[in-house]
Amino acid sequence: MTIPRQLRLSLIAGWDSNPPAADGTTGGGDLQGTRGATAVDELLAVHADVVYRYALRLVRNAQLAEDLTQETFLRGWRQRAKLREPAAARVWLLRIATNLHRDGLRTARPTAELEAEPACSALGAAGRLEQQETVDAVLATLDALPPRQRQAIHLVTIEQLSNEEAAEVLEISVEALRASLSLARRTMRERLKPIDDELRGVRTEI
Repeated sequence: MTIPRQLRLSLIAGWDSNPPAADGTTGGGDLQGTRGATAVDELLAVHADVVYRYALRLVRNAQLAEDLTQETFLRGWRQRAKLREPAAARVWLLRIATNLHRDGLRTARPTAELEAEPACSALGAAGRLEQQETVDAVLATLDALPPRQRQAIHLVTIEQLSNEEAAEVLEISVEALRASLSLARRTMRERLKPIDDELRGVRTEI
């Protein structure tokens, strides 16, 4: 899942014309103009999809995920002086998104079910249906997990963060992260076992 193009362009356009300063005010200095636009574009290109996917997992609603992503990058820009190591930007932005979510950025709007990625067109009709049903089941099982377990699985499995990085994002100990991962994986194995058994049976028959 990638960040909507309209959101990406709106962020670039907004920061290029009047980029927020580190103290929360706007404009000024060499961050405007071409250099500012280039810096913002590079930041979005590297991290926007990651933050949007994570936001979507947090709020499970496309519009709310866009709002959370935009607010994450705006806060990150304003607090960019706190980022000492550029290589740590991904973890830093994901932690901002986590804190914004905890602080109640979500509104009272009901969440909608996430749409899965389109099935591979190279598969036959039966194969695509089987793949789609499997993906839907995995997503539903993942979304049914308690928040911390869902976040931990997403960060480690989907975003490929290390346990240490994921723990930093969630602001918990590595031990607590490992416990959440263990519980989440056990729950998902149990709930997905019927599907796995069915798929194994189909493959055996083939």
